Amino acid sequence: MIRRHSWNVFVLAIALALVAGSSAIAQTKKPPRTAHMAPLGKQTKMSSQQMADLGFGVAESLSGTVQMVVADQNLLVVNGPNGVPYDLKITPKTVIVVGDKAGTIESLGGAIGKQVSVGFVPRRDGNFATRVEVAG
Repeated sequence: MIRRHSWNVFVLAIALALVAGSSAIAQTKKPPRTAHMAPLGKQTKMSSQQMADLGFGVAESLSGTVQMVVADQNLLVVNGPNGVPYDLKITPKTVIVVGDKAGTIESLGGAIGKQVSVGFVPRRDGNFATRVEVAG
């Protein structure tokens, strides 16, 4: 009888320790993504770590040649170092420069095979170009 009682106390103590531990872990979880975002109109520049926490990567750059442009899908494919192709999404905020003039995604179609430098931000849903500069 005493053994059974001490076994029950032991099991109860383990159960309480597990509940207390899971409660402590739950309190240390990160707040939801929306908690980091400022209201519209009051947004400020975010640090690289804040962007990474929200699913954005750190801004990167790439040099290579224009391999393909699919204007209706806002897609630019750049043949990067060592022949590795990079798919880059073009957004309305992407700055495009062809030679010394402002360009559009359609103007990139005439730049196939030309040297290009691209600034982009990797995200979970693709690489988003911030700046595309085609050598003139």
